[in-house]
Amino acid sequence: MKTFGLFVVSMTAYLTSVYTGTPNETVAVVLKSLPVATLAVFVQVEKRCHTAYARLLAAGLMFSAVGDFCLFWQHLPQWFIFGLLAFAVAQLLYALAFDVTRVTFDGTTVVTMATAVLTYAYILPGLKGVMTSLCGFYAILIFSMAAAATSRLRRDVTWPRLSACVGAVLFVVSDFVLAVNKFRFPIPHARFLNLSTYFMAQCLIAFSVLESGEGPKALGRPKSREKEN
Repeated sequence: MKTFGLFVVSMTAYLTSVYTGTPNETVAVVLKSLPVATLAVFVQVEKRCHTAYARLLAAGLMFSAVGDFCLFWQHLPQWFIFGLLAFAVAQLLYALAFDVTRVTFDGTTVVTMATAVLTYAYILPGLKGVMTSLCGFYAILIFSMAAAATSRLRRDVTWPRLSACVGAVLFVVSDFVLAVNKFRFPIPHARFLNLSTYFMAQCLIAFSVLESGEGPKALGRPKSREKEN
């Protein structure tokens, strides 16, 4: 668990720098990118998870770290776009890991997609130019990722899948806070809300690879399983 310990230390250092101020810009941007990068190492190396699922999560975490790096300068439009694109790739990789091709259009999925439409409609008045289409595209990806995570959990309720599902929902909450604060109106303590839900989301998604040698322990009544991931 050494790499997870590094995540905790780097996350704490970054959050401390946010509220105390870091005079050195290079140190600040490294601290911002390091926590999620260490989770990628945790997924791929610490637990020696060499499945396709783990590889997709590790790649998604690395693209998220790139997004963190870019969003350090999010007050500059071009850097915000770079960060948005990096996170879009991360959401696509997470969606593939959660087997988005097997999402069924039941009530939960319909509610998720309806929430995506309402969310985009809400922030739309604050969008201009290329951000109008990019944010719409990103909304499709992140809500598809959330729908895939919830659908995967419903097929087989296990602790790792529950961890991924809660992480996916928290990711949506984190990005909603960021979008409203940036494009609609200032939210009190927005940075704390955004960062706390974001780091928890990434941590829970990374933790979804933690399975015993006998396979994930089911919650409640055992179900017949299909071989996945």
